[in-house]
Amino acid sequence: MRRFTALLASTVLAGSLVLAAQAPAQAAPARANGQANRVVFIHGWSPDGNADCDAYWSAVTAQFANAGWTGELTQFGYYSGDTNCDILFGGDTMNTSIKTVGRALANEIYSRYSVNGEKVDVVAHSMGGLVIRSALTEVAKGTAGYPPYVYVEDVVTLGTPHAGAAFAGWCSLTLWLQCKEMQAGSSFLNGLAARPESAMGTDWTVVSSFDDGDVDESSGVAMNAQHKIQYDDDLDHTELRTATGSFQARYWHTASAAAWSAWGTRVGPLQWAKNACYYQAST
Repeated sequence: MRRFTALLASTVLAGSLVLAAQAPAQAAPARANGQANRVVFIHGWSPDGNADCDAYWSAVTAQFANAGWTGELTQFGYYSGDTNCDILFGGDTMNTSIKTVGRALANEIYSRYSVNGEKVDVVAHSMGGLVIRSALTEVAKGTAGYPPYVYVEDVVTLGTPHAGAAFAGWCSLTLWLQCKEMQAGSSFLNGLAARPESAMGTDWTVVSSFDDGDVDESSGVAMNAQHKIQYDDDLDHTELRTATGSFQARYWHTASAAAWSAWGTRVGPLQWAKNACYYQAST
């Protein structure tokens, strides 16, 4: 049954300023539709302090591969116990700040790709969306320890607690820093830009579900993204990165309307993530 929860965070953030990184001297890569972009996948918080990147992203990478995606699909891991990740920032635990993980990600993107004039897209689940949002925020601010710029064309977040996670309250009782940072109103969340952009601009798509018991539907879209998608009581937190098929959903695009669309049967979150990475601006 549909729950009509007011999206106060979305309304407040709609008018927030965009924080964009200073462009480098050389020209940024061109924005273009296509399936040749490299996509970096970032997993979410784990109560075990580890993730198998191949297994975690198997449904999503299959969606891209089955659609004929030709760009490299790269998985970024950050816990010391992570396995089968293409890029691994080792040594991290649940007591490592999300900001520290974001700095590592920013430097990896810069040194591997941006410095060579290459762009990437990013698909992130749960806390992973805060990792890339923090990375772009601090790069745009010119924070010490971060690269001078990065090229990130598109970002898709699936069930990311942009305004806090439902589980963070009890989780923070363990004293794990990452749980404390994901609590609504934390200094970490308050320090994130409403819509940080890379040196080539960044098109944001945020996805949430009314059936997500870990990140509620308003928190999952609570940033000044260009595109917002919500599913109606069909997908839980994990299924936002595993479910295939069609579901009841609604969308909101800054370029076409200032209000949510009507509810209707639409493609699932994996297909929407692929579309967002394919198009210059997801529709």
